[in-house]
Amino acid sequence: MPRVESVFRVKLPIRAVWSFMSDRNEVGCLFPGCKGVKIIDELDALWKVRVTFGPFARIVDLKTHTTVFKEFEQLSWIGSGGDIHMSGDVMLKRISDDVTEVVYHLEGHVTGPFAMLQDIVVAEKLREVKKKFIKNIKDELEWQLEEGVEKK
Repeated sequence: MPRVESVFRVKLPIRAVWSFMSDRNEVGCLFPGCKGVKIIDELDALWKVRVTFGPFARIVDLKTHTTVFKEFEQLSWIGSGGDIHMSGDVMLKRISDDVTEVVYHLEGHVTGPFAMLQDIVVAEKLREVKKKFIKNIKDELEWQLEEGVEKK
């Protein structure tokens, strides 16, 4: 299963970063191609995502399930929809009172005919999605800092 990782730091307390990262609606709107997140319960959600591979595009309903929820430390999830299966996690580390390190992992896999070849395309797509998603998250967190949003 192709996997990508990103490690970055933000100049916000761990509580503020956790508050943002654990809110599926907040984070969902920043995920590239996400058209909406419907919260089912405290562990499950349905994400509507526009997935593109080259000239091909389709809307996929991804059912996600939170597998780990350790406050101020780790969020992990799995998800699937159609032929797409994914998992990921976010791990936070307090560097100082006002700096938090974020480690983000995302894995994706396509099943069906030619899955091996599709995984090559998925690996490239994951790198692209990760880059955009992390930029969106950092921009949003930095905006909160600039706007003086309450540091929790």
